[in-house]
Amino acid sequence: MKLSFFKTQDFKKSSWPGGCSTELYISPSTASYADRNFNLRISTASVEVERSTFTSLPDFQRKIMILEGEITIHHEGHYTKKLKPFDVDAFSGDWKTSAIGKCIDFNVMTRGELQSELSSLLFSKKESSKLVIDKQWKTIGFFIFKGNVEVEIDQKRILLEENNFVLLTGITQYLFPIVSNDLSRLILTKLK
Repeated sequence: MKLSFFKTQDFKKSSWPGGCSTELYISPSTASYADRNFNLRISTASVEVERSTFTSLPDFQRKIMILEGEITIHHEGHYTKKLKPFDVDAFSGDWKTSAIGKCIDFNVMTRGELQSELSSLLFSKKESSKLVIDKQWKTIGFFIFKGNVEVEIDQKRILLEENNFVLLTGITQYLFPIVSNDLSRLILTKLK
């Protein structure tokens, strides 16, 4: 199992017409969002304008989770949906998509047969729990949106603080003991 640990200073930031995007992870590591030559991209973004249009990304599947604020997302010819904090929407990157509302969101973009699942876990202060991952998932990512937690990985306790991102590939551990030091919100990305 390989562990990749990223802090705020490791992330790549860029502007887009409606705000700012922060790339947490891209694969392969030599890929770039601009060249569309990636298979996986995990990012956060701020939407700072009332009306925004999503970039067309043919061949990609997208998942979006609202972290702060709320939007009404519209997929032309498909559906319209209101998204509040920690709601998730999954859609094809070639859909004509627009949104009304300002927010901060979390994004997972995949290409090919790579599948993803996105969820949010809330931990109260001093809570101890065990996160169980189904064996179908080969890669998992932990993003600490708020607070900090200690996660036991390969029998070592790792402190994850706000805005840290950890990606585990080739996972062989499916039970992760977690202790939350503060009221904490963890965004979990699972990939297969």
